[in-house]
Amino acid sequence: MRLTRQCLVRQRGFTLLELAVSAGVLALLGGVLLEKLVSYAGESEHVAAKQLVGSLRTALAVRSARAISTSGKGGLLALSHENPMVWLTEPPQNYLGEYYAPNEADLPGGNWYFDRAKSMLVYLPSAKKSFSYETSTLLRFKVELLPRAKQIDSVAWNAVTEGLELSQVIDQSVATSNQVPIRH
Repeated sequence: MRLTRQCLVRQRGFTLLELAVSAGVLALLGGVLLEKLVSYAGESEHVAAKQLVGSLRTALAVRSARAISTSGKGGLLALSHENPMVWLTEPPQNYLGEYYAPNEADLPGGNWYFDRAKSMLVYLPSAKKSFSYETSTLLRFKVELLPRAKQIDSVAWNAVTEGLELSQVIDQSVATSNQVPIRH
């Protein structure tokens, strides 16, 4: 069988220019896909942290009710110094344990630890951009004994009762006055 020159040219394959353009398009698509995957990973990390905090708040409510009924304010005060992770049936796999004022740069990201010196639960994100710019790089939580006002009767008279709250600490230098709960 005789092949013509035109047939041989067609069987040669891609030219260098076509190959370079194809590689560029694939690299661009790969970059876009990777950027999306990183943002989804950061969002899933944030959701997992919020879910654990929600579980800890539920456990705190149960323990607070038990402490106030058995020991009163002293029980609440003792509970406020406990490590919140011990309230769970099983700590999460990314819980490192208790430390006394650790150097956070030495601890691996994507993990929780309890700072015994500050009685504070801390989450170290796996990447700096894991959480939005509105939240701090580290998530810090502290159990605090707070007075709560409740209305006694239809007259606007309030009585103050004690309660515990797991609060997110935004600025650790003013840990007792500058707190907001994690956004839901």
